[in-house]
Amino acid sequence: MKKITSLLAGLALFTAGNALADSQVIVHDGQQRATFQVDHAQNLSQLVTNPAIHTWWPGTVIAERGATAVVKQQQQQLLADLRAWQADSSGDRAAVIGTVIQQLAAVPVTGRQFTSLDPDWVRIRPEANRRLQGSYDLYTLAPPTQVLVLGALAHPGKVSWQPGRTVRSYLADHDRLSGGERSFATVIAPSGETQQVPIAYWNHRHVEVEPGSIIWLGFSSWSLPWGQSDLNDRMISVLTHRIPD
Repeated sequence: MKKITSLLAGLALFTAGNALADSQVIVHDGQQRATFQVDHAQNLSQLVTNPAIHTWWPGTVIAERGATAVVKQQQQQLLADLRAWQADSSGDRAAVIGTVIQQLAAVPVTGRQFTSLDPDWVRIRPEANRRLQGSYDLYTLAPPTQVLVLGALAHPGKVSWQPGRTVRSYLADHDRLSGGERSFATVIAPSGETQQVPIAYWNHRHVEVEPGSIIWLGFSSWSLPWGQSDLNDRMISVLTHRIPD
């Protein structure tokens, strides 16, 4: 699986310096409720081995406060561009764009740092044990049992995860709407990693998803407005920064 390149790559969010790091990490139970604060964790290992933190690590999100402000601004700019596209459209296409706007506007985002939080991985690999400095949010969650199906399709929302079920099978229950991509869908794993999955009758592959994944059906390239060929990538970026349930 390959990662969507983060739009925040230029921000110095973790420091690798030798000076003693000082950090404050607010631990959240679910999307919003803060439970407690962890102070002075010098690196990820000290944070993820804290016995007070109970979570499903594969989908746990750590976010840097400065990056969160940037991501929220990017989300608002995306929504503004989608509304402008909707205003220039009509009929079914305008309605579909409106549906996608509603979905993306409801996504809570944060300045997610794309790094492994698996305690064993962080503990035994020095390069993964990043130093912490500054203010962070850690979003915990219970092991998920659902998959989120979103995009240019009918009846978006959560569906029960089923072992062995493929991306194409999940999408079979959701009619593709006007302008929706016919050949590929994007799977966003709980880790934030993304994978483009062939779904058409002529190219489909047997690809299963982890519980907690997002299956996203974007717009076909020919349906996008002139000069905004990056809209699909920007929509996926918003979803990779989603705060877990």
